[in-house]
Amino acid sequence: MKIKLVNARLSFADLFTPKSINGGNLKFSGTFIASDDTKIKFTKENGEEVMVSHTRLKDVGDKVLSEKFGKIPPKVDNWLYNKADGSTTRGAFTNSEGEYWAGFTADTFYVSAGKKEADCPNGELHVIDQRCQKVEANSGLIHSGVYVDAVIDVYAHDGGSGKCLTGQLIGVQLRSAGEALGSAPMNAADEFEEIEIEVDEDPNF
Repeated sequence: MKIKLVNARLSFADLFTPKSINGGNLKFSGTFIASDDTKIKFTKENGEEVMVSHTRLKDVGDKVLSEKFGKIPPKVDNWLYNKADGSTTRGAFTNSEGEYWAGFTADTFYVSAGKKEADCPNGELHVIDQRCQKVEANSGLIHSGVYVDAVIDVYAHDGGSGKCLTGQLIGVQLRSAGEALGSAPMNAADEFEEIEIEVDEDPNF
């Protein structure tokens, strides 16, 4: 089921360089921090397009699970939509010192989605700016901390640990700038200045 996540804060952004986890397939991925301003947009069975709070992702997930398995399984590994305090499928979203990652608190809900490099046209994820123009990896426009919209295909499947709910990341669009999370992105051009060249006026040189 296709949904559009609207106005979420991007974190752990691997949108331009795919990564492999534990030797798995190379994937582009992102984590999307949900706030009170974050909505989801989707089309109902009657064709009506609706935009509601991100909290309705729970209902979307239940619908997808029911369609896949005939009913909602009693236990589901929900890799799509979780709470940072660890009360859902994933453990607490904290670093090795037990501190929440930048941009997260115990009450933060977040969405996770990724896409295999092999499934992307030309091996690139669809990433665009507000004018629907392609964003280049070295532009510095999109980084962890900016606000984005993301199109995600929500699906259910049988995983190694049981029934799973997952999101495939279809594409990401920049919505607005935001303070960088973690290390701020660096623009190499800002780190240099012109250097005066000394000219040797000795004609015998």
